[in-house]
This record gives sequence, C-alpha cells and structure tokens, in this order.
Amino acid sequence: MSRPEITRRENAEDRVTRFASEAGIPLLRIGLGVVYLWFGALKLFPGGSPAQDLVERTVSALTSGIVHGDLARLSAAITEIGIALVLLSFRAPRLVAVLLIGHVLLIGHVLLVSTPLVLFPGEMWAGPLQASFEAQYILKNLVTVAAAVVIASSHPRVR
Repeated sequence: MSRPEITRRENAEDRVTRFASEAGIPLLRIGLGVVYLWFGALKLFPGGSPAQDLVERTVSALTSGIVHGDLARLSAAITEIGIALVLLSFRAPRLVAVLLIGHVLLIGHVLLVSTPLVLFPGEMWAGPLQASFEAQYILKNLVTVAAAVVIASSHPRVR
C-alpha cells in the first residue's frame, strides 16, 4: 500500500509535467516572439540598437558592400519583426517553422549573426575563450537556435 505523501508527490509531479507539456511550446513562442519583436523594433531607429554597427558591418561584409548602412539595419529589423508577429499570432505553424528554420539556421543566427566572431576577431575575443560582451551576445544565440528548432518541430507535419 502506498503512503499518502508519495501519492500526493506523484500527483504534483504529474501536474507539473502536464503543465509543462501543454504550456511549454506556447511559452517558448511568446518568449522568442517578444525577443524578436524587441530587438527588431530597436533596429528600426538609427542608434536604437546596441547591435546596429555590428549588424551593418556584418551584412555589408557578407554582401560585398551591396547592402549596407540603413538598408542592412532596416532589413534586419523588418525580418525580425515579421518573425515576431507570426510567432505571437499563434497562427500559421508551418510558416513559423519555415521562417524560424530559414532565419535561424540558414541566413540568421548560424551564418549571419555568428559571422562577426570570425570577421572581427579582434573585437570579439580578448584571448582564448575570452569572449567580449558582443561575442557573448552572439553566442547566446545558440539558445535561440535551439528554441527555434523546438518550436518548428512541434508542428505535427514538421516531425
């Protein structure tokens, strides 16, 4: 015969697990959506984003100077805001999957956002494994990549 405190604990664990299962993806969408919206909105205004210079220089370097300055900044802003709106709308799960995987893995965080780590090593690294503040900001995008993959894979047709 089981003891009542074990039964209560198991029930509490079941409730927490059920809550996490039901709320995890929506909370992840909201969190990622807010981050994309916030960072994208900052890029709408010249000087509004602490990442502005880095974004402009990186996009310019990757496009051989074709896209630079305000166009680079505004392109990043519009892309991020668009992704945020789709995430926060809780509609079009397949579109969310495509946008996130496309932005994060192909053109966004893995290639574009991580590129400064290699393009501007003097600014990114103070020494071996000594990442600057900007490099730490970039490296935290590994979490963004993981969140995007989880959200994208949560749609039944994506699995």
